[in-house]
Amino acid sequence: VAVAILYFLQLTVSSAFSSFSESTLERLVQASSLSYLSMEKMASSPYYEACNLEPLMQVVDSESESGATIFGASDDYGVQQKLIVACRGSANPKNFGTNLKFNLVPATRLSQNYIPDNAMVHEGFQTASVGLWKELSRPLEQLVSSYSEVVFTGHSLGAATALLCATHYNASYKGPSPSVITFGGPKLCNSVLARHLRNEALEGCNILHLVHPSDPVLANNKKLWDSLGFEDVGIELECDPHSPTVYSQGGEKPQKKSPFGNFAWNIVDHCKYMGVFVGPRAFL
Repeated sequence: VAVAILYFLQLTVSSAFSSFSESTLERLVQASSLSYLSMEKMASSPYYEACNLEPLMQVVDSESESGATIFGASDDYGVQQKLIVACRGSANPKNFGTNLKFNLVPATRLSQNYIPDNAMVHEGFQTASVGLWKELSRPLEQLVSSYSEVVFTGHSLGAATALLCATHYNASYKGPSPSVITFGGPKLCNSVLARHLRNEALEGCNILHLVHPSDPVLANNKKLWDSLGFEDVGIELECDPHSPTVYSQGGEKPQKKSPFGNFAWNIVDHCKYMGVFVGPRAFL
């Protein structure tokens, strides 16, 4: 049984990763980076031209101050393909306060007709996703029919709201099933809800969590999340913080020496994913 489960997981990773090349993942982390900027200032970023995405709309929930930018991606012939919802990570004191509301509470606000008993979710992320979804739902309803794919992405807090907003989306529309690709995202729910999201609410959806061991937010909160019973929803893959490289499971990874050993200490490393700085800008 254990061998069969391992084989199934390997197939799942292979299938999910084959749907998103490293260049596509790089564009998604660039979109996540741009989501920290106002639409007026995006053109000043080197990622704006690099990702070749058109910003269509930007929304902010007035209560939680969580935000998201909707981008459109077309092919070489101008045919609209992907609608990308990039949820912004922490950029203000309210956002950081959202992160700290880490008590697990009943997952009763995720647009689900049915939630299993004892399904629990991070209090702050659930509240932020509800407010952000209220702002996203109408523009997505107007846009989604013009695109063949929908991707929710985000970094850090934005990774959490991206996953939960994808859950709201999938329960609300009969459009394309969403994919969820996150960078440096925290664990946000217990095993009961994680199974429900994987097997029912987001059944058949690609859910990839890109992480790296130098990220101090992930490395230094692992014991806390484990003690609280938090579990990943999707497939976790390791990427390089400095280049657009994703390591396959069991693949060889570079060994980097640090004066601090294996201790993840530099908070800036939380904002480095696949060669992209993805975080708030102090002067923009």
